[in-house]
Amino acid sequence: MTEQPPYQTVTRITRPTDRSRWVAWPMVCAVSLIVAGCGADRLTKAEALLDVLALEDARPLGAQGVQALVGRTTSEDSDTRRFAVRALGRLEDPTLLDRLTPLLSDEDPSVRASAAWAVAQAVHGADGAEAIAPLLRAAGAETVPVARGELARSLGRVRPEEGDSRAVVGLLAEWAADPELPVEVALGVALGLEGLTRFPGPAASDDGLYGALESLATRPARAAGAEGRVRAVALLALGQRGRLTDTQVGSALQDPDPDVRSVGARFLATVDGPERESLVAIALADEAPQVRVEAMRVTSTGERSAGRCQWLLAAAVSQDPSAARLVAIDALSSPCPEPMGSAVLDVLDSLAAEPPEEGDGWHPATHALNALARTAPQRATIHLDIHVRHESPFVRAQAAGTAAVLGDATALRALADDPDPNVRTAAFPALVELEGLPATTPLLVDALGSDDGQLLLTVAGLLTGTDHADAGTAAIEAFERISRARRQTARDPRMALLELLSESGGLELAPRLQPYLEDYDPLVATRVAALLTTWTGEPAEARPQPPERLPLPSAQDVADMAASRVALHMASGGTITVELLPYLAPTNAYRFFRLASEGHFDGLTFHRVVPAFVIQGGSPAANEYAGDGPFTRDEIGRISHWRGTVGLSTRGRDTGDGQIFVNLVHNIRLDHDYTIFGRVVSGMEYVDRVRAGDVIQSVEILR
Repeated sequence: MTEQPPYQTVTRITRPTDRSRWVAWPMVCAVSLIVAGCGADRLTKAEALLDVLALEDARPLGAQGVQALVGRTTSEDSDTRRFAVRALGRLEDPTLLDRLTPLLSDEDPSVRASAAWAVAQAVHGADGAEAIAPLLRAAGAETVPVARGELARSLGRVRPEEGDSRAVVGLLAEWAADPELPVEVALGVALGLEGLTRFPGPAASDDGLYGALESLATRPARAAGAEGRVRAVALLALGQRGRLTDTQVGSALQDPDPDVRSVGARFLATVDGPERESLVAIALADEAPQVRVEAMRVTSTGERSAGRCQWLLAAAVSQDPSAARLVAIDALSSPCPEPMGSAVLDVLDSLAAEPPEEGDGWHPATHALNALARTAPQRATIHLDIHVRHESPFVRAQAAGTAAVLGDATALRALADDPDPNVRTAAFPALVELEGLPATTPLLVDALGSDDGQLLLTVAGLLTGTDHADAGTAAIEAFERISRARRQTARDPRMALLELLSESGGLELAPRLQPYLEDYDPLVATRVAALLTTWTGEPAEARPQPPERLPLPSAQDVADMAASRVALHMASGGTITVELLPYLAPTNAYRFFRLASEGHFDGLTFHRVVPAFVIQGGSPAANEYAGDGPFTRDEIGRISHWRGTVGLSTRGRDTGDGQIFVNLVHNIRLDHDYTIFGRVVSGMEYVDRVRAGDVIQSVEILR
């Protein structure tokens, strides 16, 4: 095997045409998926992707795998170089900077843009100061908008010291002041400046930074789209730092882009004086649901004046399909002054009395019952039993929260014996708090017989500290039972069970744990080794044996994904159509595409809805701890979490299990941490109407 060729250091790296260099890299060629071999004249985009993907999906790579990816960065094919530098950035390893920075001078601007992102991702979560100098040099020489924009964004992701801070802010402010700045660059500058505001230090205190943001916030309001995103990000950054003026909030609420208006509504609370009331009224009447929800969230906080209560009451009895109605009902849990207070209680009483037995219309009733429990508990108690016995497990789970507010042990014990694990999960913590651990321990130990990961996680945590004689045996049996399925989605509950075993188990259980030194999950194997060492007094070594990875897509699969849409037909009405992004997140887009084709999502729900944030679903158990088999790794990319993007739900790095979420607003704080594999191209109005428990009736692949 020959030595890796050195990088060229010209201003724009050019690729050699002598294909003999490919022959000199047998290690690189051996792992290629390209049937035509390493000497192919020109790879298609899909072939280039899959060639790199075969390496990237094998991580942790080790030295040999990293060298193979580095080899791809000197390919003649620009797509291969772009995918390879992205794969290296995804390793989030600062020691790879010297392998990444030469690509900032690549001859292809798309490769240079990916290299800028990869340099910043390599130091993600670290200090990152060493990345500033190469990014600044590249930015000073860059002329192509797509690469300039990514360089600007990447400069805002590192933490500059005093001198570097002045240079970074100065450059971005200079670009922001250019009225002819292309929108791709302006968006990158806005994202970069917003990133700098998050770091405590000299950049966040530089008035030049905020002057630049104000310039971007006043860019021409031509229409929705990229220009709107520039304004939205700039206004968001100013608002987060308390720098928005009343005038800027008012102007934002008049913007043609609804997502800019949404940002304006988010910061209505910063407006002083009587002008706030008129601006709130404007936002509450906005046609865009995300604006109304943000305005109602502001309205729901602060003192309960007669005028504010009137708004909340009007929203509570409205037929607004957005989450604004439920936000208003929740807000009525704080008393309103008389005579409005009596009217509010009557409305809550009326809503809570009859939760529909079918369909999705029960949400106002459950929210009203909880609000009533906090303001008029005697009236709420009358309706609680109807909710406890409701046919929907989502209603019964909500009833557990209300029973906790009312201190109703009888209702909580009934719910703790519910056949649905999610209802029991909701009931147990409240019951333990109300009755104490000694009285509830037998129920908790019995619940360890469940196969539901979320319930086991909850119960194991509640039992920690107990001295119940059967807790250790029940815990090891639960651990063995859910381990047989070899589902990586069981990591959290299995770790919780091991924690319980550390207190309630002992040497007699050591032989039963011994096989798990070779568990498929390295975190579990390591924890087992620590337990066995403690119990036996002899050092135990973890020898994890990871399961086979999920199959990778073929070139035809990639082509099919790129040419298809995935339509989610909702039982509550409407269709949400998703465009997949196989070149951004191939393994996760493929899993979603494959599961959709197999009917996996038919009949599942969106089990989590957070207004002005996300909806999440696709879990067979309608909770966080059940998905589709093995985890997929994260595929973080350059696309931001704009409203309507579809992401991969995780519980830590590389724990994707097929659950999805859809961004309801611009959630740029999720950038660089969560995978995006698609975007909603039609049906966002139905996304905005989704409530917890809404059923995905069927999923269709549209070719």
